[in-house]
Amino acid sequence: MRLRKTLARDVQIEGIGLHTGASVRMRLVGAPPGSGVVFVRADAGGAEIPATLEHVGPGAYATVLEQGGVTIGTVEHLMAALYALGVDDARVEVDGPEVPVLDGSALPFVRAIEEAGTVESDVPRLYITLVRPITVSPEDSEKRISIHPCREYRVTYAIEFPHADLGYQELTASLWRPGEFGEKLAPARTFTFEGEVEALRRAGLARGGSLENAVVFGSRGVLNPEGFRFPDEPVRHKMLDLTGDLALLGRPVRGHVVAYRAGHDLHSRLVRKILESRDCWHLAPWNGDVADAALPGRGEG
Repeated sequence: MRLRKTLARDVQIEGIGLHTGASVRMRLVGAPPGSGVVFVRADAGGAEIPATLEHVGPGAYATVLEQGGVTIGTVEHLMAALYALGVDDARVEVDGPEVPVLDGSALPFVRAIEEAGTVESDVPRLYITLVRPITVSPEDSEKRISIHPCREYRVTYAIEFPHADLGYQELTASLWRPGEFGEKLAPARTFTFEGEVEALRRAGLARGGSLENAVVFGSRGVLNPEGFRFPDEPVRHKMLDLTGDLALLGRPVRGHVVAYRAGHDLHSRLVRKILESRDCWHLAPWNGDVADAALPGRGEG
């Protein structure tokens, strides 16, 4: 049986915020079993903001959490790393309103968590295990997202943009084994388009954005001198974001998510619908090896 885990020791990370451009220091700290992930605004009197759906605030270009008028932004890359590496309980102490963007991916967070190490508690880890599909499909949009019964956490994601260097990308990845997230998704950086950058900055966003922390598509191609880390890096980053947003369920998921042209808003709507659709899943421990006979296996549904 898998048990809840936390960090074995503290680890500190420093960088700048993607949208604020401000320098920020962050410390990851272990926490008692059952605590979940809680952000602590050290610069706001130690205000605590649990990383759960009910604390998601407005934010079109990043996942923002809020409580009592205090916010913490751009949490999705860190949340994805914690979720994928099986860290259930942690305190995230931040001295600013935004998690540092670092290189625009989750890889630095994965390395920091691996440096800190993890330790198991004696409390079983409970999984949300899908038994019926759940779908979110806005009537006025081609965008859609759903989750289906599966023995593992698996994602199929497709994106489509009218840009010669992007176009249509689709990928399926199983992310249940140690190291799969770090290898397949964590290095994928956030991306944007050159024409959107100035509009974002006029809106007070992307002040810390640069070619050092984002892939930028221009009219003549990708502006980053080093190019892509993967040929399909953008869709991999969308899958990374999804993983971080699913972490707001507060429990690991056993299900196959299928998404087309989704984003943070649809991710959050799926999380909300999962929590509301209590007849579509059960909560139970899992040994991580023996699959449920009634659930689809690898390569199925």
